[in-house]
Amino acid sequence: MPKKRCVLGMLLSLALLAPWGALRASPGVTDSEIVIGQSLGLTGPLAAMAPELVNITKTYIDGVNAQGGVHGRRIRMVTEDDGYKPENSVRLVGKMIAQDHVFALANLTGTANVGAVLPLLAKENPPVPLISPFTGADLLREPPINHVFNVRASYGDEVEKLVQHLTTLGVQRISVLWMNNGFGKDGLAGARKSMEKRGLKLHSDAPIQADSSDVQQAVQILSATEPDAIIMITAGAPTVAFIKAYRKVSRAARFYTTSVMGSQSTIQALGPDGIGVVVTSVVPFPWSQSMPVAREYREVLKKAGMEATVSFIGLETFINAKVMVEGLRRAGRDLTRPRFIQAMESMQRFDVGGFEVDLARERARVHAS
Repeated sequence: MPKKRCVLGMLLSLALLAPWGALRASPGVTDSEIVIGQSLGLTGPLAAMAPELVNITKTYIDGVNAQGGVHGRRIRMVTEDDGYKPENSVRLVGKMIAQDHVFALANLTGTANVGAVLPLLAKENPPVPLISPFTGADLLREPPINHVFNVRASYGDEVEKLVQHLTTLGVQRISVLWMNNGFGKDGLAGARKSMEKRGLKLHSDAPIQADSSDVQQAVQILSATEPDAIIMITAGAPTVAFIKAYRKVSRAARFYTTSVMGSQSTIQALGPDGIGVVVTSVVPFPWSQSMPVAREYREVLKKAGMEATVSFIGLETFINAKVMVEGLRRAGRDLTRPRFIQAMESMQRFDVGGFEVDLARERARVHAS
């Protein structure tokens, strides 16, 4: 009898010394699956872009699952349509955390949308990891948030490259069309900063609503100032509506847009009006024959019968999915949110196929090799 008490006491001591995280299952993780949530605008002004994010993520994840998943667990994506409305994002992300018990979130779209859900992620203990949000806003970068992992470059970086290019060519009458929300305001501030850095000022600027309801007013404001170039801090439907409306009034200005415009559906929607539109890119050329990740991306789409949807946004989504899966692999079989965050932070100069991703605690960085 005394011997039994001794063994029981030893087991109790071991249990008390064990880390709490090892004694309870992490949300969204079972012996057979890992649950990842995504909230994005399947309807609304960004609806044209959303299918690429959803379908390409699913196609890549299906391939991973077909090979046995990650450490024997299949990845299951929970998808919600927030219509690009921040209040919907808050409600749906809250549901995914409380009811679907997601392990992490990915592909959240929209600056205001992501900003609105950040408090929800942070109040969980441990916080909910957010992988590859589709926004380049500074609110996710300065100051850095240790459970948010940005793969794409910032809007400030993109606009800086556009201004650098235009001013190098001697173009000084540079105007900005900006979406009247957090995304647009962030990009407008970046454009002003880039111009001031060169001792210049913006020629003019105009806001546009996400629903394009004031497109004619925006056209009138900018066309009246006769700019040589218009940098568009817009996405989806407003981009198409403005370019088509402006070209009916004037064909003098050239249009320059950020990478969020680079979906195949948006380019197709522009038709002939898309000729000459310059789009920045945060990933390699998707049709590249020399870049391994671009070839892999096209091969995966071809097997899925989706080869007609090749695009910059599509390749970015593909890279994001590869980074997420790599983080899950590095975290090991004993998967918890802290272990995953640590694994993602360890991803420095990770080669996804000729394209290096560098995720550091202080700042997310992306390098093209």
